[in-house]
Amino acid sequence: MKALVQRLGRALNPNRRLYFTREGWLFSVLALSIGLVAVNTGHNLFYLLFALLLSVVIVSGILSERVLRHIEVKRHLCSEITARVPFAVTVEVRNPHRQLLSYSLAVSDRSDFFPRRALGYLACLGPGESRSFHYLVRVERRGEYHFGPIYLSTRFPFGLFEKVRVIRAPANFVAYPAHRDVSEHCPSVWGKERTGYKKWRWGEEVLGFRPAVPGDDHRFIHWPTSARVGQLMVKEFLEEVEHPRLVFFDNRGVAGEKFEYGVEMAASLLRQLVGRGVPVSFATWDEYFQPTMRPEGLRSALRHLALLAPAPGIERAGFKAWCSQVGIEGQGIFIGGELSPPPSLPPCEVVQV
Repeated sequence: MKALVQRLGRALNPNRRLYFTREGWLFSVLALSIGLVAVNTGHNLFYLLFALLLSVVIVSGILSERVLRHIEVKRHLCSEITARVPFAVTVEVRNPHRQLLSYSLAVSDRSDFFPRRALGYLACLGPGESRSFHYLVRVERRGEYHFGPIYLSTRFPFGLFEKVRVIRAPANFVAYPAHRDVSEHCPSVWGKERTGYKKWRWGEEVLGFRPAVPGDDHRFIHWPTSARVGQLMVKEFLEEVEHPRLVFFDNRGVAGEKFEYGVEMAASLLRQLVGRGVPVSFATWDEYFQPTMRPEGLRSALRHLALLAPAPGIERAGFKAWCSQVGIEGQGIFIGGELSPPPSLPPCEVVQV
């Protein structure tokens, strides 16, 4: 009987659910009993009582629908989510009506990585008023995840039935690979041995003097040297330049715990390098990402790692671009997986996971 009522309700209105409470079942049995007595006896008083009980059901349905109909619900997520790190989710409930109040509201949420959970209860939500519910959740692995609908339910006014409004609020997010300590595996995370110099007008140390050209700043004219040689001479500065670290992750092999460990190692290495202000470029067999030293530029590489799958062991565009950059800039960092490094690997630091 209960399953039949639920299937009928979903067919009539897919965004509404109706559940009988214990009091509702007792009330329904009582109403049906009085209806049967009225039919068998033909007594007007029983017909009157049966009609009164049915009117209670109708009034309950109308008032509960009025409570749920105009409520607005939104879900807010963090901009960056990392596996095995709890993140906050906010569900905002707002009553946009100017005069009507909503009573006895229960809010719950659901996703594909946790079952439906109750967030809170609102005894009353006034006109134009909004309330927010916050909770922490985490995912254990990298990848793409989906949130399901938000459920708004009420037992107003008599508590005989629980009416649920299913609010379609799909939200997708990508969980970045989890953090790991890579200091023991990659010594070049801590050093700045790849440092060079170049000439630059706005540097840190004076390199020498050169003749002035149109457009030079007069503040950098060195007057004693200019008087000695008989022409305007400007100071030329020396600037320290940090060469980018060239990181490559060998994503050959098969999916499994060792592959996931390598993905987390690569992501952690990128985070630590960028966190220390070191420019870094990243590549896999299929993709190459330009050097960056800002967290904003790191997101595309982390997203690529979050969705990365094992690739066949052939030389592709990402590996070729990385090899050419290693030949120009110098040493790179090769994070190996289950298979041995390819024969065409240039001189670099090899880290086996």
